[in-house]
Amino acid sequence: MLVELRNRVLNASQELSRLGLARGTSGNVSARDPDTGLIGVTPTGIPYDLLEMEDITIINQRGEIVSGEKQPSSETPMHIAVYEARPDVHGIVHTHSIFATVFSVLNREIPIVTVPLAPIGPIPVAPFRLPGSQELAREAVKLLSEDKKTILLQNHGVLCADQTVEEALNCAIYAEEGAQVAYLALLANGLNPIPEEYISIMKRGHKEGRAL
Repeated sequence: MLVELRNRVLNASQELSRLGLARGTSGNVSARDPDTGLIGVTPTGIPYDLLEMEDITIINQRGEIVSGEKQPSSETPMHIAVYEARPDVHGIVHTHSIFATVFSVLNREIPIVTVPLAPIGPIPVAPFRLPGSQELAREAVKLLSEDKKTILLQNHGVLCADQTVEEALNCAIYAEEGAQVAYLALLANGLNPIPEEYISIMKRGHKEGRAL
């Protein structure tokens, strides 16, 4: 079980880096085992391209290290808080992707401007709090209501939470794509979100398992 948990976190981390959603040691990834509640989380201070499976730290729901020699990410308190508040969430991805972070600096939510954003948007902004703090964790949890998967952290980045770490990674990908489209549309003075009546239909279809 620990091998699988570590492997899934490692794969998501490497894909995050490959797609340019995180650079160097920025951002972090975790996955929770639904049976034991154990959490695999990326370590602090190791670039993604140097990560190996044994570098993924396994912690319990109190943040105590269960397996591994590396210190878990400094943002572990935020991951734990989300898992505590959302029993349905078993994967979290935090990125510093460029265009989504621009919206976080503007303190402006990302509207639903693309079809893949329909299930996760609009993406609101949590107020700035110090990275790694319990205050930041509390602000993040406030916005991650039952139907919310993705939020922005002001002047910081993106937080995506979903049923699996793979689905959380997809949310991060679509959030950045939507942010880029929205930013370029703003530059062209033509930001037109998808009409609300269609968004509700698409959200319902997504919940029912129909691809968008």
